[in-house]
Amino acid sequence: MTSAESSLVGGAERVPSPVRRRGPRLEAWLPFGLTVLVALLVVYPLGMVVFGTLWSAAPGQPGTITLENWRAVLSDRATYEVLLTSLGIAVPRTLLALALAAAFAWCIARTNTPGKRLLEGLLVFMFFLPELPWVLAWMLLGAPNVGMVNQWLGAIIPGGEGAIDVYSWGGLIVLGAARSAPVLFLFIHPALLAMDATLEEAARMAGASAWRTLWRINFPLLLPALLASGILSFVVAMESFELPQLLGTPANIFVFTTRIYDLAYGGHVANFGAAMVLALILLALTGSLIVAQWRLLRGRAYTTVSGRGFKAQPMDLGFGRWIAFAAILAFFIVFGALPFVVLLLNSFMELSGFISWEMFTTTHWKNALGREDVLRSITDTLIVGAVAASLGVVVSLFISYVVTRTAWRGRLVLDILAWAPWAIPGLVMSLGFLWAFVWLPIYGTLWVVILALVARGLPVASRFFTSTMVQLSAELEESARVHGGSWLRTFLRIWLPLLRPAVVGAWILLFVIAVRVLDTVVLLAGPGVRMLSVDIFLWTVTGRQEAGSVLALIQTALVIGGYLVVRLLARRALQSTAG
Repeated sequence: MTSAESSLVGGAERVPSPVRRRGPRLEAWLPFGLTVLVALLVVYPLGMVVFGTLWSAAPGQPGTITLENWRAVLSDRATYEVLLTSLGIAVPRTLLALALAAAFAWCIARTNTPGKRLLEGLLVFMFFLPELPWVLAWMLLGAPNVGMVNQWLGAIIPGGEGAIDVYSWGGLIVLGAARSAPVLFLFIHPALLAMDATLEEAARMAGASAWRTLWRINFPLLLPALLASGILSFVVAMESFELPQLLGTPANIFVFTTRIYDLAYGGHVANFGAAMVLALILLALTGSLIVAQWRLLRGRAYTTVSGRGFKAQPMDLGFGRWIAFAAILAFFIVFGALPFVVLLLNSFMELSGFISWEMFTTTHWKNALGREDVLRSITDTLIVGAVAASLGVVVSLFISYVVTRTAWRGRLVLDILAWAPWAIPGLVMSLGFLWAFVWLPIYGTLWVVILALVARGLPVASRFFTSTMVQLSAELEESARVHGGSWLRTFLRIWLPLLRPAVVGAWILLFVIAVRVLDTVVLLAGPGVRMLSVDIFLWTVTGRQEAGSVLALIQTALVIGGYLVVRLLARRALQSTAG
């Protein structure tokens, strides 16, 4: 958030006047130190991505500066095939996800669909579900001929065994859209709720039908949010790794991310130079689109929000309201609940993919939990998640303070640096950290993974705190400073208690991200680093799906636990505010 926006919310008086003190002050060095730290976490790895495109050898190995990597990639026909494939999947996936999200948001926000709070909660819950276990479950459900859904269809319809094939273009598009729709719902639903209803009500009073009002009034007002959400969905589709790697690679369908991984890690001979060139091309594409999406969302905040306490009457769908309710509920059951229920049942079956009470066993759980490497993977994941979340909260908290509460001239640069990782694909960030820290003693340790996850969480956490800080008056801080309180004492005694709910919520959110993410850490984990997401991925691609299912369920339990805690804290905060 810029200083201009901050002044619109809180007024110019919110920037505290500095108290003159002798000698160096912590608050004087804090902005510069934060900028250096964020540059180390963001700019340095990105710079190493650029360097890697020009280096003739693998990271950490002697080599020379060369343009051969660029010549090889740009003259390779496979590069353009990967680009066309990526676009061919991302575009229809985006359109389908946008249509689903807009329909869900409209039904919940602007119609008389029953059970709105339940449906909204289910869609938000789907956003928190980790993707890797979800994809693993669909490998069991939608495999051609032997998938559980195909088995069920074959028992009902003759010849139905091959009706569904997730290892296909259609599987990547439909499942990708199902993953993206809940995310887009979180953007579109608030925009519909905040939309000025006076024009809509005026159209109704002038005799326009409900559907004509929807097309002539609601849709044009919602268009900026739809465009911004569509760009975000397209970027997510281009950055996606787990889904195309596990479902696309077996069908020889390669996109940018899977091609990068194959060049850097999947082949017998690593070609890091070509991988870095593709990574930089992908970064340039996603970065430009994220900037466009960011500008559209910023503009949206000033065009559709009304200060009038007036709402239009929800559209009466008649019996259709129950159809809308059933459709959203069915979406959750099929794409939210069913995969994880099947994954849970499958972990207790002797043979993967065949669920029967006669085949019930706890052997997979005993074997997995009895292995030292599995226990270490769980321990390392918890340590990395806790430390990354703690460091991320501290750094993001100070960044938000500098951006919203000081007059430091470089605060806009700091804000942009903190926002930049949002535009960096996770696999590109993993490559950047691989090259950036291979020279240092911390390479191959948990600290490299922690630093990468701290950088990954900066955009989320800093925006989390910024939106809270601009709502708080600076009078208490100014009073403490006038009475001689140091900046650090004032921050700990005034700001921290006021921000405690936001701190706890941001910590849990960053912890969930660290536990579930794969693309950011897949190239950084090794003998000295064990992560649940990486072990699940490697065990799955090497045919050990039963053990992978156990780890996937453990990861899911950690993520769902974090989600439930966030919901509980949000409810308590709402109750305390209402009281």
